[in-house]
Amino acid sequence: MKVVGGGSLRAFLAQYFPVFMCTVLLGCFSASTLLSLAGTTYWRGLPPAQRTDYLGIALLVLIPVLVLGNLMIIRGRSWAVWVVAGYFLGCLVMTAPMILYHPHQAVYAFALLLPLLGLLLLNSKRHREMREKLLGIRHERQRIKKAAGQPRRRG
Repeated sequence: MKVVGGGSLRAFLAQYFPVFMCTVLLGCFSASTLLSLAGTTYWRGLPPAQRTDYLGIALLVLIPVLVLGNLMIIRGRSWAVWVVAGYFLGCLVMTAPMILYHPHQAVYAFALLLPLLGLLLLNSKRHREMREKLLGIRHERQRIKKAAGQPRRRG
């Protein structure tokens, strides 16, 4: 099976799928640690039903942002990396002040470490290479669509 950008899909996935999935998983784990800490710090005085509602709303905001950003990266949109980076920065910024509530230190350290690892992975050489190749594939796809839309000259 060939990739539009030349080369095989199997080789492309073997090289870049692990780094992409690690980014997605770090995003999911960042959100889950953030929200579990938020439930025990920021929202600890709320009734359990209201706390559950806030957790649900937060999930309905965080997960689509992460999914949209990663889907746009796959589609070759260069701006999408800033959506995912903003997601990780948001998780980090919302987690950092929780130290004032004296949360469990291991969970807190883990909640700080996950978005930092996500940002580090976004800046890794392999992730940047993947985004460059996906951008190249997008440009080639656009050229093919444009060429297919033009009428052929007959001589």
